[in-house]
Amino acid sequence: MTDITLTIAGQAGQGIDTASELLARALVRSGYHAFAYPDVMSRVRGGHNFTVVRVSDRPVYSVAGKFNALLAMDELSVNEHRGDMVEGGVIVAEPAKAPPVDSPRAGTVPVPMAEIAERLGGAKTMANVVGLSALLALTGHPLDELQRLLKDRFKAKGDDVVRQNLECCRAGADYVREQFGGTCACALPRQSGRAKRLLLTGNHAIALGALASGVRFYAGYPMSPSTPIMEYLAAKQADAGLVMEQSEDEIAAINMVLGASYAGARAMTATSGGGFSLMVEALGMAGMAELPVVIVIAMRPGPATGFPTRTEQAELLFAISASQDEFPRFVFAPGTAEEAFYATNRAFELAGRFQVPAIVLSDQMLSDSLWTVPAFNFARITASDDLDEQVWQGRSAYTYKRYAVTDDGVSPRLGPGFPGQLVHALGVEHDEEGFQTEDIGARVRMHEKRMRKLPHMLKSLDAPTCYPEETAECAVVCFGSTYGPAREAVDILRAERASVAMVHLCELAPFPRERVAARLSAVRKVVTVEGNSTGQLAALLRRETGIKVDGQVLKYDGRPFNGRELAEELRNKCQQC
Repeated sequence: MTDITLTIAGQAGQGIDTASELLARALVRSGYHAFAYPDVMSRVRGGHNFTVVRVSDRPVYSVAGKFNALLAMDELSVNEHRGDMVEGGVIVAEPAKAPPVDSPRAGTVPVPMAEIAERLGGAKTMANVVGLSALLALTGHPLDELQRLLKDRFKAKGDDVVRQNLECCRAGADYVREQFGGTCACALPRQSGRAKRLLLTGNHAIALGALASGVRFYAGYPMSPSTPIMEYLAAKQADAGLVMEQSEDEIAAINMVLGASYAGARAMTATSGGGFSLMVEALGMAGMAELPVVIVIAMRPGPATGFPTRTEQAELLFAISASQDEFPRFVFAPGTAEEAFYATNRAFELAGRFQVPAIVLSDQMLSDSLWTVPAFNFARITASDDLDEQVWQGRSAYTYKRYAVTDDGVSPRLGPGFPGQLVHALGVEHDEEGFQTEDIGARVRMHEKRMRKLPHMLKSLDAPTCYPEETAECAVVCFGSTYGPAREAVDILRAERASVAMVHLCELAPFPRERVAARLSAVRKVVTVEGNSTGQLAALLRRETGIKVDGQVLKYDGRPFNGRELAEELRNKCQQC
């Protein structure tokens, strides 16, 4: 199995993001699978940033612990990551920062990236292209896909810019071949088969899922790591018939979304935990007025501003419980970009069907990482009409009751302006027609009507993902982006003949207690893996099913799990259980 990690490091402003995306995209086009995770500081320029690009001939869903090759754009990156290299790893760096070596297998490979860039491109800013082509040349990988990508990326800037980038690309590779010849130990020859695959971030997958679901209105306030959702949808407004509004704050954003939903449009917003805190009162309005809205919460470490560019999973219970009083909602926590696409569609569909808010939980690892995704299966996608106006055509003589009591709690829903009918949506308690009331009987009937949706919502949920399908003595239970590291850790432990399997929960509210309990009843040990310090999933599991976990692996340093380190933790936990 090919499993190589190539890392690009430097300061913000040195083109780290561009180079790493070009690298991952070129390798995916050549037939590989790639996973790229950006580790960035919260700065516009400067600071130490790096992106880990993991490349394999099989699907990969998480970072690896060590680097096979490093492209270091500054001296700090060389010193920072020497200890992160595998034995025989290669560091490409400027000559002044890299002592000469006789062979690329010996350690550091000096390449005068800035000098070549200034000579051929006229600016040091193209040094990342020189270094990227040098890195690819060391792996023995052809440059044709990278050259095509450079043409596409820079064609809008004119022929001269394209030519300069291509010359820098050729020069970096030629320099390495002439000075060092051969390839390093991390060879990446072109793959023979080329399946159609996408390379996209989790944020882009969510945005695409929203477009496929027929979203017509988006309002939001920029807050990392959710901002790229807004940026992507803003770029697609004309093509998709979408209205995107950047609001003055998160309170305005969620209230605009409620207004659009009341008007009959599929509407969404995205934020992080701090922004969601401001939205909670309006979330209650969605619950009381029974308005379907979709809210993406891209979690990050906190409280307050916290680590704005890091990852964590500490808002699970907040998302499930945030409310004034009680009302139903859906909460999804997809584990990969592919699952995020389909989960976003389910969020829109189920929110519309049951007239409740739906929350999609993400985090920085899922949101900002580049994932290799197979072509989407649009047969799995539905984009329903959330209004019942066609059913009501010709029924003007009937009295419309927006909150009519029904067996499943779901009432007929018309858009404002429907001929002959008055359409109400109130944030105060109301009767069936939508008029404010303080009648005790009406309060009880309306509350019970809303809560009567829950058993029907539960029936609409999918089963938890189990990997592999066989039963095992130890179950590793996780949610959200811990899917990838947990799956890899399970593979490692099963290769050692350990009896272990993963249970991943994407659909967390309403909690599928019967399905989860049935799945875990056959195991002897249950261990949860979570990106928080208090074991929120373990607490939720016990609250909903009565199952007390036998062990927990918790991480709250702002960095993602990796499979090998997690396997070590799980090996010890399972033995101790």
